Amino acid sequence: MDTDETGPEFEIRALRIARAIHDPGSLQGPIIYQGRERDAVFVDATAINAYEFTVRRDVKKARDDARKLMQMLTELQRQPDNAFKSLTGWFVTREEPNAEQRKAISQILHGSKVAVHVISVATLQHRLCDSEKYLNARTNAPFGSIAYSSRQNLPAVKVPVSFFGEGVSELSLQDVVTQLLGGKRFLLSGEFGTGKSHALREIYATLRKMHFRKHKLTPFPLHINLRDCVGLRSPSEVIRRHSEEIGFADSASLISAWRAGSCVLLLDGFDEVVPPRWLGSASDLKSFRWQALSAVRKLVQESPHGVGLIACGRSHYFSSKSEMFDALGFTGDSSLLTIHDFDRRQLSEYLELAGVEWSVPDWMPTRPLLIGYLVAMNLFSEIDPTLSTPAVAWRKLFYALCERESRIFTAVRPEVIRHLVSRVATIARAKGDENGPVDADMLRTAFIEVNGREPDEEGSQVLLRLPGLAISDSPTSDREGGGEERFFADKALAETAYGEDLAQYLTTPYDGHPLSRRAAWVTGTDSLGIGVAAAACRDASVTPSAVLAVSKRRQDHHHYDAVLADSLQVSTELDTDPTSVRTNFLIEGVIFPSIALIGNDPVMSRTTYKDCVVEILDVADLDADDKIPTFQNCLIGYFDGFSRLPEWLTSSFENCDIEAFSAAHQTTAAIMELNIPSERRVALTILKKIYDRPGGGRKEGALSRGLDMRSRELVPDVISKLVSNGWIARAFGSNDTLYVQVKGLRREVLAVLEEPMSFRF
Repeated sequence: MDTDETGPEFEIRALRIARAIHDPGSLQGPIIYQGRERDAVFVDATAINAYEFTVRRDVKKARDDARKLMQMLTELQRQPDNAFKSLTGWFVTREEPNAEQRKAISQILHGSKVAVHVISVATLQHRLCDSEKYLNARTNAPFGSIAYSSRQNLPAVKVPVSFFGEGVSELSLQDVVTQLLGGKRFLLSGEFGTGKSHALREIYATLRKMHFRKHKLTPFPLHINLRDCVGLRSPSEVIRRHSEEIGFADSASLISAWRAGSCVLLLDGFDEVVPPRWLGSASDLKSFRWQALSAVRKLVQESPHGVGLIACGRSHYFSSKSEMFDALGFTGDSSLLTIHDFDRRQLSEYLELAGVEWSVPDWMPTRPLLIGYLVAMNLFSEIDPTLSTPAVAWRKLFYALCERESRIFTAVRPEVIRHLVSRVATIARAKGDENGPVDADMLRTAFIEVNGREPDEEGSQVLLRLPGLAISDSPTSDREGGGEERFFADKALAETAYGEDLAQYLTTPYDGHPLSRRAAWVTGTDSLGIGVAAAACRDASVTPSAVLAVSKRRQDHHHYDAVLADSLQVSTELDTDPTSVRTNFLIEGVIFPSIALIGNDPVMSRTTYKDCVVEILDVADLDADDKIPTFQNCLIGYFDGFSRLPEWLTSSFENCDIEAFSAAHQTTAAIMELNIPSERRVALTILKKIYDRPGGGRKEGALSRGLDMRSRELVPDVISKLVSNGWIARAFGSNDTLYVQVKGLRREVLAVLEEPMSFRF
């Protein structure tokens, strides 16, 4: 709401505030008393309070409302039950009352025993909750994950925040703020490190500034870190906990202000309310998340209608958009926004403002937290921009970071630092989230496991300086006795480090490595972690058969877990000889960010996934006669490649729940039916496979799959044209040529796929 709100809008807002002051029950509209409309009357055991609300500034309105208030209060006091109750009238204006209005009402009241206060709605709201005191306390407290930094502070550099609606529509910060003030509700999602918490703080700062600039006529922002509210059951508990965390003493007034619609609600980190560790079947997972988010859902559902609200978090904690909306209490008229990595303009502006001349390599994600960490640590000299295969490139960067630290601690070899960070990544994963947090006890455990002894003084210094970890400035951990917390600066660094530790386990599975035990987590690593582990196995001369032997031994011990799933994917990446696979494998109760099915793969085709959750199942590369895994009682969020389950795949999916399929017009089959030249059709299928998801890439052989023989003959020439015209890039891996996205081009390609008839080479 703004100062331009209409009379009815203002009266609803003022009535909500008045009701919250006197009666926290349900909102009622204006009443009719003795044939005349009254805006609000509250009668309790000791007092009668009557209200008139107006946006008008004229004296006549002030006189009329004063007479109405006097008459009603006097008549109510004549009733026997009200004889000894105090009488108070309230003449409430949108802006500050003018001198003429005050004088006119004073004249009407001359000689009367009735008191009528002439106030603005801002003063009325102050009676409900001191927004200035709350905002001062909130501003001085931590804001979600933007409290992470390196040993040096992150650059104090800001670039404009951009939000993207469904499709490719772009919204500015002011667009979102304006819609929030108009009562719009948003869900904001994005990967770790893209700047969701930063964006929410910018929204908070803008709303705070408008609240004071417009004399508190606009709602004030109520910004809650949901990570502080795990295990709570009601909205009141959430707001009380929030008040305690920031040091605002009057939590009851804040609850009343929220119920009165005087706040725009900003909820940071819904994914931090849901513990990622989960044990049970896929059918139980929705219920588990539903229960964990109960308080957040009630907070959203019980927020007054017409008041803005935005919640942010990582969407991958849900199997689909519909589940995310339902679990968080959002309705169909709410909008989903996303935040992407820096685009080329934003990145250039950030580096320029930070005083850095550097060209970011194509393989590196341009996430604000990661780029800020590298800038703060001055790590540009350690990064080889010529590397283009993600697994090879991230391993080189990871090794370079550890080499640099070893130059500082001359008595500590770089491989020891590397093993320490890798073990920390495994321990963090065991605690529930690959990014962290990592506390002092976890660092000490990693040191003991790697070195076989307690850390000495130099060892303690090494732990405090482990590369790739950003520090959390939140006081939460200190209060709980856990000491300073750290987070991996980027998910890719965490996956790289875990991939190295996974390879060490596959290399020496008999040395008591912690990965030899049953996994305490349920989420499999992504393609980067698998690629890193496979590359490390090749360097250590570990054969695919050896990896399969470790996997079989793990299954023989009934560990059908995430580590078994990761090990099998490593064997697939190493191109296992089909004649060496004689075991059927079972994976049970594991969550996969994505699985890309490879037809006739000797390991995959003998694997059964039972009671698993697959956020994205990529079947775009399959042909009708391919052998694939079996899925039993699985929950699949998105079935990528077909608009429905093909008849020839039904036998591989037993009692599975598939929540969403590819849009019919975007499948490979639909593209190949377009009335355009064959080369352009083939080019569009290739672009779809490579750009369909952030960070995507495809092996050269996969780009022909799903096409008929005649179209497959065109693929080599089409690939050459796409590379030469800058649509895709070639990256050379250890065994295969990969084709990857061109940095900054994904949005343009997605727009082309929406309008395929417009595509030209």
